Amino acid sequence: MSRVSPDSPARRCLPFHRFFTGCLVLACSLARAQEPLQEIPGCSYVATDWADGDSFLVRLPDGKETVLRLYFVDCLETDVADVTGKRRLREQARYFGVEDFALAHQFGTEAKRWVAETLAEPFTVHTAFSKAPGRSGTPRHYAFITTQSGRDLGEWLVEKGFARAFGFGRSLPNGTRRDDWQAELEDAELSAALRGRGLWKHCDPDKLVAMRREQREELRALEAIDDALTTAPPEEPVDLNSASLEELVRTGLRESLADEVIKHRPFSSLDELTEVRGIGPATLAKVRPYLKIVSGSNESPDKPAP
Repeated sequence: MSRVSPDSPARRCLPFHRFFTGCLVLACSLARAQEPLQEIPGCSYVATDWADGDSFLVRLPDGKETVLRLYFVDCLETDVADVTGKRRLREQARYFGVEDFALAHQFGTEAKRWVAETLAEPFTVHTAFSKAPGRSGTPRHYAFITTQSGRDLGEWLVEKGFARAFGFGRSLPNGTRRDDWQAELEDAELSAALRGRGLWKHCDPDKLVAMRREQREELRALEAIDDALTTAPPEEPVDLNSASLEELVRTGLRESLADEVIKHRPFSSLDELTEVRGIGPATLAKVRPYLKIVSGSNESPDKPAP
């Protein structure tokens, strides 16, 4: 039922040679990109107005505070003050087959409350301090969280119908492969849907397919606008590992692809861009003149803020 990210195409059968090549690329990507996870026990939840179920402020044992974003899962939006937040909530509600956006927002608020209560006792964080994209200017880092009771917080959110198995992921602290865990979360999501847990209780099965189709059509329409409009390219090449979303879009990338590039940073060469789903040789050739790798820049994305 789920995809790894909002921009991932539906699974389809591939010719063997394409499948084999994809496996090689993926293996190389994982070997390069995955920094070791740090285990940090004794962390505490810090209440804020802006937090939601999958992104919140955490105080580390040394007293430093950092914003963490859960791997693999996506909770319903709680911040709908701007157009982007409203559109995101609409897309999430459609995924659950729910037309009542106020109800979807209510479950986002409920997920936030439940997470705060669940993390009232000290918990363990596993993170490589890889940067997670977000609308605010505050840096966020991807993480796994293990509760005091030993549960993975993301999995628990999916089981309760507060979140979907939908987001950026990596191998787990216990060595479970990314794809295996993604499959397990998708099964947990299906179970939650069949049992009518959380927002799934309000799913309209007769409208779910049509609502998801409408969402895909809108996404294609937005991509067509991106293709039709021309933006002035940067006067000088921008650093692939530190460029903002807007700067990457100016190089010729669609916004969805630029977002995926940010998720996969750091890169050690421009050629590694082809490891990002949706970027092939033609796209790389188009954007290459406007990109560069600054020496040392690929070391910063995975370091904690001072």
